Amino acid sequence: MAKENIINVKKIAFTKLWKLEVYSFYNQVVEVIGSFDTKAMHIEATCDVLIGMHAKAQLLRLSDKDYGSHLLTPQVAELHKLRVKFAGFITNHMRVVEKAFFKGSEQLVTIVKPVVESHLNNLRELHRGESTQAINNFLYNVENNLEIRDALFELGFKPFIDELQDGQQAYENIYDERRADQSRQHKGSTVAVQREIQNMLDILFNQVDSYQHTYSDIDYSSLISQLNYVITSFTKAIKTRDTKRKNKKLKAQKDAKAALKEKIKKENKENMEKDQAALNDAAAVDKKPAEEKESPKSISPETPDKSNGSVKPDKPIIGLLDILKKLDKGERKEGGSP
Repeated sequence: MAKENIINVKKIAFTKLWKLEVYSFYNQVVEVIGSFDTKAMHIEATCDVLIGMHAKAQLLRLSDKDYGSHLLTPQVAELHKLRVKFAGFITNHMRVVEKAFFKGSEQLVTIVKPVVESHLNNLRELHRGESTQAINNFLYNVENNLEIRDALFELGFKPFIDELQDGQQAYENIYDERRADQSRQHKGSTVAVQREIQNMLDILFNQVDSYQHTYSDIDYSSLISQLNYVITSFTKAIKTRDTKRKNKKLKAQKDAKAALKEKIKKENKENMEKDQAALNDAAAVDKKPAEEKESPKSISPETPDKSNGSVKPDKPIIGLLDILKKLDKGERKEGGSP
């Protein structure tokens, strides 16, 4: 009979993982399969090969000498202390709730106590990588197990869980930033090792997907859910980087467009000022001849006007009749009679 609600192992852009991420991803997958009966699931051979690659995977890990001092190390250390502190709030609250014997809380305590104790107790004694995995496993149960989440919230754990979640996210952000810088400084080629690990992981994931149909009496859902949780956490880091890279590229393009627009605007302004100056010069040149045209014209010699004493210009002589009239006028003036 075909199974209902089958889920598959999620895909991951493996080649986009940094070297140190590949090492961390490999170890988290190995930790997940180590908690299952791989023989009963018919994946024992593949898992044994994958686990046997531990020595090769160590080549992806930075040694203490490689790490050296880093500017972000103090922040990583401080955020680790902070998340352990938040985890301590949850374990302390667990003790309070257990001792309080609230009416009707016995069943709720029975549900949440194993989850809290198995993942959050004694985090200070663990390596930071182990602490990261333990906190992530706890948060995974809170996110994916409705019964556990409801019980925790009903017992008043929600504020502490929110703080732990925020602290864990802050730690992983700074840790990833430092790891990215260290990965870029990682010396030596490890491409062959990364590809070998990738191939074995692909084989395992494909087998798990396929065997759900082949062995219908075996439940692979819990294994797949935990593998998907690990895959999702690394995929989120990849997407975050892609988004930052895309936003950085878009910002650079936007800044370039703005600079070009400002340059064009400045050039247009300068051109307009030059054009206006040229127009002003042309107007000044045109204005001078116009003034000369409007100035008074030189007039012919003037003669006094007998009637009002004003000066009138002599009429031009244009013919013989005018000459005779002028002579006749002169004679009469001299003789004193008409």
